[in-house]
Parts: sequence; C-alpha cells; structure tokens
Amino acid sequence: MNRSGKSQLATLSSPTPQARDSAGDDTIASFNFFVASLSNFFFFASLNAFSLLPLYIKTLGGTESQIGWVMGSYSLTAILGQPLAGALVDRFGRKRFLLLGSAAGMLAAIGFALSTQLDARFVFFRIMQGIAYSTFYIANLTLVSEMVPSSRRGEAVGLFGISGLITIALSPAIGEQVIHHAGYSTFFFTAAIAAAACLLTSLALRNPSSTSRGTVSSGLAFLIPSARILPPMLLALVFGLASGAVFVFLPTYATQAGLSRIGGFYVAYSVAAIGIRLACGRLSDRWGRQRVILPALLLMGSGTLGLIWLVSPVGLLVVGALTGMAHGLLFPALSAYTIDLADSEGRGRSLGAFSTAMLLGHALASFTFGMIAERFGYRLIYILASAIAMTTFFVLFRFRNRAQILR
Repeated sequence: MNRSGKSQLATLSSPTPQARDSAGDDTIASFNFFVASLSNFFFFASLNAFSLLPLYIKTLGGTESQIGWVMGSYSLTAILGQPLAGALVDRFGRKRFLLLGSAAGMLAAIGFALSTQLDARFVFFRIMQGIAYSTFYIANLTLVSEMVPSSRRGEAVGLFGISGLITIALSPAIGEQVIHHAGYSTFFFTAAIAAAACLLTSLALRNPSSTSRGTVSSGLAFLIPSARILPPMLLALVFGLASGAVFVFLPTYATQAGLSRIGGFYVAYSVAAIGIRLACGRLSDRWGRQRVILPALLLMGSGTLGLIWLVSPVGLLVVGALTGMAHGLLFPALSAYTIDLADSEGRGRSLGAFSTAMLLGHALASFTFGMIAERFGYRLIYILASAIAMTTFFVLFRFRNRAQILR
C-alpha cells in the first residue's frame, strides 16, 4: 500500500471524539481496523470460492433447479439468521460472533471436501455457510462502523469492503486453477484453510467495542430494527435480486454458451469495484447518499442487461466492469445510509435487517430465476433482473425530491 493509502486508513480508523480519551484508544482502534479488514479478506476468500459450486453440482449430475435450491438455501438461512445475529451482536458484543462465523465456514468447507455425491448434505453445508455469513459479516461491519466518525462513514465502509472485493476476483480465478490441477476436494480444503486463517486473525482483536447490555431492548423488541431503515432495505432487496441473477447462474450460463473460463469476469468486477471506491469513496459523504445510489442502480441494470449479448471473453469483462462499479458505489452508500438512520444502540440489528433484505433478493433470484432459466432459458432472467433495477432507478429519480425517499 502506498503512503497516501496508509494515511487514509489511519485517518479512517481514528475513533470518534468520545473515544479519544487516551492515546491508547487510538492505537487499539487503528489495530482493530486492520485486523477486521484482514479477517474479512480471509473469510470472503473462503466464501466467495463457492461461486464455483454450481460447476461441481453439474459435474455430479445436478440440474439448474437443484443448483438454485442448493445455492438459495444459503441465502434463505442468512435471511432468517441475520436479524437474530444482529440483535445478539448488539447484546453480547462483536468478537465472539466473528469467531463463531469463521469456525462455521471452515467446517462447511471441510464438509464439501468430503462429499462426493449430490444429496441433502449439500443443503446442510450451505445452511452452515449461511450461519457463518450472518454472524461474521454483521459483527465485523458493526465493529467497523463504530471505529470511524460519521462524516466519513461511507468512505470507511468502502475501504473496509475492498478486503472482501479482492476475493471476488482471486477466489474464483485461483479456484479454477486448483480444480483444474488438483480437483474439487483440494479446492474445498483450500477454502477451509482460508476460513481457519480468518479464525486465527479474529482472535487478535483488542477490546472491541460493544453495546452495553443495559442499553439493549429486552424481550422480542430487541429483534426489531427501527422503521426508519425501510428505504435502504427496499433498495438492498433490488440490489440483491440483480446481483443474485448474475452470480448464481453466470458459471452455468457461460458454460452453455461455450466459455470454459469465466475468471476474467470476477477480475473485472473486483478491479472496477475497488477502483471506483478508491477514486470516489467520499462522494456519498460529501454529496449525499442519493447522488451515488441512483447512478449505481443504472449501472447495475445496464450491466445485467449486457449479459444477453455480451457472452464472450471480452463481453464478460465489460459486464464485470459495469456491475463491479455498481457494487463499488451502491453497497457502501446503502450501508452508510442504514447506519445513519440506525439508533446508536441498535446498529447490529439494523445492519442485520439491511443485509437480510439484500439476501432476500439474492434468494428470490436463486429460487425463481432457477425455475425460469430451466424452462425459458437464461436470457429471460437477465431481462427481468435488469428491468427491476431500471424501474427502481426511474421511480426514485422521478419522485426523489417530492417524496424525500432518499436524503
């Protein structure tokens, strides 16, 4: 990392004014920001490798519907688990859920490595990965949101997220090579090693901040987020639907179109998402969330629609760049928007609800688009996903000032 990059991270990881009671707090916050980013890298290096799981299911004789159900069971678990995970993170702290998530991810990867027949175990291990994602992701993002001043929240979430975006390119690209040279079993064991590295890294966190138990609602109320976060939840649903259509079915769609390798798509996606975060990371902090969210929706719809015609090595690079830029802009802005609206003692459950909406869109894409693709072909699902993103863009653009949907 260059000198300016180090300075940027150091500034972002400085605690809020209330936390600057001593020089030691500043050091701990900086160290924790680094550890959180590193553990995030290892966790998603393992999890994102499973974007190639549909190829293994196909190898074992699975159909598109079976792919949809196996991949969708992960999202369904996270949908059900993240609201509870967010509430528990608020009540009991962050670190223990980082450890729980990384351990569950490691065990699931080992389970796939030992499975050579397509059966109910695939759904079970994907459920484990859904639990892993729910607990780890919410705990880590909540932890990071408490380390930075609110005036730089969008930039902080964007820079932190780079550690995960890198793995979108690395994991499938390296995974393809591992599968080609050593087979699927070695590939899954490699993913387990990455999850184990996440577990060990998370142990290094020093005194992570946590909400006092006395400030968290009691009874079932502690599961319910503020109604104020409904707008980012609805937008997250659309984002999840469009990205789910791309990521769940792209491997088999590309194979059907005669492409043997799709690693270039993931590389383009990650490079575009990382590049736009580095170049435009502070835009939502300076200009407001809507001025970033609206064009990001347009990019997502355009990139998804491009899959209808751009099914070639170069075409996948173009689609990867467009959808990657959309992700690089949209996710940090929506995450920061959610945190802006959340109560200080309920950040975990608010982020849990936000992420649940995103995964609900992803699950809907897996289940419904799987059946549509099997009957009518892949192109129709990309037309539908693009139409939803574009419609959302035009509705928000038309009514943003009158309805004050985004502020």
